[in-house]
Amino acid sequence: GLIGSAGAVALGCAAYSELAIRTTEYSLNTGKTDCALTVTVLSDLHFSVFGKDNCRLVKAVRDTNPDVVLLAGDFFDYHHGKTNTDRVVKTMKALCEIAPVYMTPGNHDKRYDVQTGDDFRKHAENSGVTVLDGEIADIEIKGQKVRLGGIFDHSVYLEDYGDRWQTSPVYEYLKEFEKSESLKLLMMHRPNTFIYTDDKWDIDAVFCGHDHGGIWQIPFFGGVYAPEQGFLPEYYKGEHDLCGMKMFLSTGLEGYYIVPRLFNRVEILKITIN
Repeated sequence: GLIGSAGAVALGCAAYSELAIRTTEYSLNTGKTDCALTVTVLSDLHFSVFGKDNCRLVKAVRDTNPDVVLLAGDFFDYHHGKTNTDRVVKTMKALCEIAPVYMTPGNHDKRYDVQTGDDFRKHAENSGVTVLDGEIADIEIKGQKVRLGGIFDHSVYLEDYGDRWQTSPVYEYLKEFEKSESLKLLMMHRPNTFIYTDDKWDIDAVFCGHDHGGIWQIPFFGGVYAPEQGFLPEYYKGEHDLCGMKMFLSTGLEGYYIVPRLFNRVEILKITIN
């Protein structure tokens, strides 16, 4: 019947959204580089599987020919404990064979440690990934000076910093991070710090995830739900200009708990920086 047909179409759309990896491309002109740099960003892998040892995901990243790969959090998943850890580690090792890989933790990575007594950072670093959790890495990519950073955002909205925001560890870290003339690229899993405050930062780009692309995207309308932002969020994917700083928000690589994605393909980001 009609209902059965509609249900089959919805299931097909959901499966396509969760399995067909899309590479979304952006360009960023900063005037700080003498040559183009390719940055590939992944977020929110959680428990997703894209072929054996995530071979389809690794190929999608390799096809972007990145100069550096950034993991914007939630590669481990506390809901599934250690059952997915070996696959995540193999995926990280494979990514490190493509380009240097840097990671900042998300809320699931942090809670993975608490729930399992394990150490996500140890697994990542043993795989060859450099973890930035309140740290700064001043590096060179193709001879260009780049400042990379990453810090876990404890969520301005949830904790309601209020007058304490400007003495918070996140604020102090950002003030220190912007003290450079190099190209400044920041990873922060949640976008909340930048959407719930109106500070102007001397940072060229920040890369975020967490919001899973609004979970369901209604055609011609937008995302349905994002954690902390709630229903009909303003920020759930794409490129945003926040007081002169660019924020690139990935839809990530998994649904939201048991809720499947709909009209919302999993993605990696490819940003060409000049």
